[in-house]
Amino acid sequence: MIKILKKQWFVVLIAIIFIGFAVFCVYDTNKDKLPGKSVDGQDIVAGLKDNENITADELYESLNKTYGKNMLFMKFQTAVINQSVETTDELKEEAETYETNFTAYMESQASSYGTDVNTLITQQIAQYGYEEDELSEYCLMVAKMNKMQNDYISAHLEELFTPIYKEGKSRTVSHILVKMEDVDNPTDEEKEKVDKIEKALKDGTSFADVAKEYSDDEASKPNGGYLGYMDDKTSYVDSFKEAAFKLKAGETSEWVKESNDSYSGWHLILVEETDKDAIMKSEKAKESLYEAIANQTENLFNTYLLEASEKLDIQYANDDVKNQIMDILKVEE
Repeated sequence: MIKILKKQWFVVLIAIIFIGFAVFCVYDTNKDKLPGKSVDGQDIVAGLKDNENITADELYESLNKTYGKNMLFMKFQTAVINQSVETTDELKEEAETYETNFTAYMESQASSYGTDVNTLITQQIAQYGYEEDELSEYCLMVAKMNKMQNDYISAHLEELFTPIYKEGKSRTVSHILVKMEDVDNPTDEEKEKVDKIEKALKDGTSFADVAKEYSDDEASKPNGGYLGYMDDKTSYVDSFKEAAFKLKAGETSEWVKESNDSYSGWHLILVEETDKDAIMKSEKAKESLYEAIANQTENLFNTYLLEASEKLDIQYANDDVKNQIMDILKVEE
């Protein structure tokens, strides 16, 4: 358990005055620009035909119903995560890496959205309650959430993985990919590479070493072709999955042809493990296994967020605030 949770005196105060916040921001920004019309003592923010008006109170009520609960919950989750996960140098490095990758991805997407990268980043992080100059804070929050999630999965691994293992043809796999222009008509150079791979394997060179030397999958090549955990819900192409599911632990497939919009080529697939305990104990498989568990476990985020919040001394402003949070968490007390 991380040290901060052992500090029993620490109080997370969720005394959020969220009611009217969105309306106040709009009103405060525009109050000097509004015409100041009022009817029966109520400020009018819009006049409609047939003398119908929208009052500030009505606008507030509408915005609060639509956004109030979500704004409250974002504040709640930020407070719980920040006080449950200590900011370490390792997490800071993780956040910096995520920020670099996130920014690069936004740069690649900005033109397709018809906007500049800074605007796109601002739009993306605003969904989670962060301002345009708070990208670093957002990325640190993501790193902390990942740690909280992984810590929870580690503590409940058997419980979470068992139902997935029973249903999903779970295994860990490696592969060697030879890319080809036409999978049905390989060039002489492509055939030569296939022959070299087959000879190396036949001569006793390990699958991993052959993959490091010959595979055209740049992502898995440095790791000896290792892809990690997969099951029937993993988003691999059908030809790959069908071949992998026919193999037992330690078996290697024949060449599997695949051609799609992303690549064309032949795969050799090695199933590393199918045993549940071996998969759970594998450090190499940990990242991909935890990702699969997170994707396939309903309400996982709410579950570990609630567990973390229960270890903190939270004081709510009132019962309405608490009930709205618990409603999003789907918890009945």
